[in-house]
Amino acid sequence: MLDRKTTVWRLFIPLIFFTICTEVSGWYLSTFLLMKYNALPFNILMLINIMFYILFFTRVEVFTNYRKRMITSALFFLGVGVVNLLYGQGLWIYNYYSESAGDLIIAFICCAFFFKSLYMDTYHNFFNNEYFWLANGLLLSSMGSSLLYLFLDELRAYYIETKIDVYGPINSLLNTIFYVSLIIAFVCRWKTTRSLSEW
Repeated sequence: MLDRKTTVWRLFIPLIFFTICTEVSGWYLSTFLLMKYNALPFNILMLINIMFYILFFTRVEVFTNYRKRMITSALFFLGVGVVNLLYGQGLWIYNYYSESAGDLIIAFICCAFFFKSLYMDTYHNFFNNEYFWLANGLLLSSMGSSLLYLFLDELRAYYIETKIDVYGPINSLLNTIFYVSLIIAFVCRWKTTRSLSEW
């Protein structure tokens, strides 16, 4: 789906590859090296992911006049994330403070995208728009993740008390929603970059 005609969307190929490598390395650290804390690769992935999505939305037409602000917010997030990584929660504990802050920034950008898209002068079929599907997946995923991390201590206490894992299934559902939306976005991008003569 992400051939040369999809242009900047091809950046998702190395991003997804890096995500898979991170998941495998985290699994290796905990399963084979028996490390209690394996969050370092996930912390790095989280910083890259949030920076990527903030900067990716600078290419959207409705944000033409806001690109500098979005780049500034991405750099600000990176600075806060690196400080938290080195001096806050640390390298080997998952930096959910940074994750929550980044999720809120992304959620704000997605809501701004929906709001500004409604006031565009020209008609757009959003169900065929790749950025619409990307924003949908990101909004649901980021808002859900930020709520999970906001109540993380309560969910841990609930698990200790009842042995019922609430965090895991909700996190899996959020990931499923996000990746299904991402696949739909890839299909839409592939379609919009084909000429009518190819159909």
